[in-house]
Amino acid sequence: MSDTPIPGSTIENRTFDEISVGDSASLSRKITQQDIELFAFVSGDVNPAHLDPAYAATDMFHQVIAHGMLGAGVISSVLGTKLPGPGTIYLSQDLKFLRPVSIGDTVTATITVREKAENGKPNLTLDCVCTNQEGVAVISGSAHVRAPTKKVRRPRVVLPEIHMGPQALKEPPIVDLRGKRGLVIGIANEHSIASGCAAAFAKAGAKLAATYVNEKARPYVTAVTDALDCDFVMPCDVRKPGELEAVFERVKAEWGGLDFLLHSIAYAPREDLHGRVTDSSSEGFALAMDVSCHSFLRMAHLAEPLMSEGGCLLAVSFYGSERVVENYNLMGPVKAALESAMRYVAAELGPKGIRAHAISPGPIRTRAASGLDRFDELIEKAAARAPEGHLVEIGDVGNLAAFLASDAARRITGTVIPIDGGEHILA
Repeated sequence: MSDTPIPGSTIENRTFDEISVGDSASLSRKITQQDIELFAFVSGDVNPAHLDPAYAATDMFHQVIAHGMLGAGVISSVLGTKLPGPGTIYLSQDLKFLRPVSIGDTVTATITVREKAENGKPNLTLDCVCTNQEGVAVISGSAHVRAPTKKVRRPRVVLPEIHMGPQALKEPPIVDLRGKRGLVIGIANEHSIASGCAAAFAKAGAKLAATYVNEKARPYVTAVTDALDCDFVMPCDVRKPGELEAVFERVKAEWGGLDFLLHSIAYAPREDLHGRVTDSSSEGFALAMDVSCHSFLRMAHLAEPLMSEGGCLLAVSFYGSERVVENYNLMGPVKAALESAMRYVAAELGPKGIRAHAISPGPIRTRAASGLDRFDELIEKAAARAPEGHLVEIGDVGNLAAFLASDAARRITGTVIPIDGGEHILA
């Protein structure tokens, strides 16, 4: 809040007789995630549009937004503390919500006296507008209040500091990642598996950094990372020399260390991906292995010196690694290599407290999966076969990833963990 109360200061009203038409007052507040969580706690409004980044990323605004009445509450603060101030009685309020308010926005509420009653009652009509830090109106309306007739001057009450922990939330994080730093590589858009994982990491309290593959992808990635308040976002195409190394140099410079990493990238040339494995070109096979598998080893190598107190390396696989899945083609043996590489990393880095896992989800509608032939059929078959009878969602994968990255999983390593509604148990 820009008008921060000073201990020992006073709060004073303006009586009806002291107020003239055209008088105005303003107050500003920067909206934080804690503000939103506290408002949800007090009001009981736990709409996921305000509290769940993974859900919000798929909603119309593509990011977490503040409750409308949280912004409107700044108007009430002006009325109660400035104009007219203490002794004011709210009679009615009408509001129009013009634009969303996001985490980090500064809302400035300005009220202006439009009318003074002439019926013997000390009533006022005031125009109200809230603008953001760019001066754009986000809320407008009018208030009707009964102004005080007696002067009030009191010591300003200084509110206690509030420290939010997992127990303070209506829906507490599944695991605690507070104080941990995580790098997420592979967010493509709000529907990608890496997006669901990043949202779960953030919900559990982790500090995050992320990457985008090129400038074309950047706006789709930042739509996700902005909502999660990532510390930084950098370009990273593992095929370009130096880009991956630059990311880890930034991690070292910004954080001094790293606690967990998510590898969620894969690529194969279209002609090799859509053809038989038997017919794959040596160039296409090598490129698919380099991007989808060897890049995980490069990340593990770069992360090792940053994980001086241990850490966790996560890769995303698919059950096409261990059995033939129609149309999965070249990615099958590539994912098998990734899982094997993960096990060797877990064995080699285990003495340093660095764990490694491969998460193996069932089919999920992502941009990467859309490149597979007849993927819709694969989706339908998976849902029909799974004992639970439904598909996995990116949030499910995120919850598992957050658990594996947490200290709660510190004695688990080297695993390939299926998350597919139980489909993997069927012959």
